[in-house]
Amino acid sequence: MHRATILAAALVLGLAAAPALAYGPHDPNCVECHSIHAAKGKAILAVAPLTSEKNPATGSGAAGDVSLCLGCHNEDEGIMPIALMSTHPVGMKPNKVKVPADLLKKDGTLGCMSCHDPHPANPNYKYLQGNVAKGSDVGKFCSLCHPEQADKGAFATAPAKVPAKQ
Repeated sequence: MHRATILAAALVLGLAAAPALAYGPHDPNCVECHSIHAAKGKAILAVAPLTSEKNPATGSGAAGDVSLCLGCHNEDEGIMPIALMSTHPVGMKPNKVKVPADLLKKDGTLGCMSCHDPHPANPNYKYLQGNVAKGSDVGKFCSLCHPEQADKGAFATAPAKVPAKQ
């Protein structure tokens, strides 16, 4: 009887954990990024923003959603580390390309969340803001801002945007 109870509990826990694994590191319960009782940043963030990395686009330390994302995505944490020196420019107003207004932050700058939505309700490849067919249509998404670099025959239409959160 005791063994059956343990097996049933393990089955329930396994089934409950399966959806979380489907989302990757951004859990559906919000507590990896948000914490009411142990907040380390604004918006009840459970992750301490990393502001020490210099942003090559601005010359200053990382700020806003960039510093939040770097709180986990850095060499020390080891979660898909991102170096601002070798990634897409962020923390600045685009001046070489026309970015759709709905991808810019309120102040008109690009941030990590201009292209990525880390919330588990977004099942798209690498949490991109648009449906990119599990990665095979990433070029379509990039062509929203970089149409001159896209193969126009392959990407006649842009991917569907993820619906705005209510």
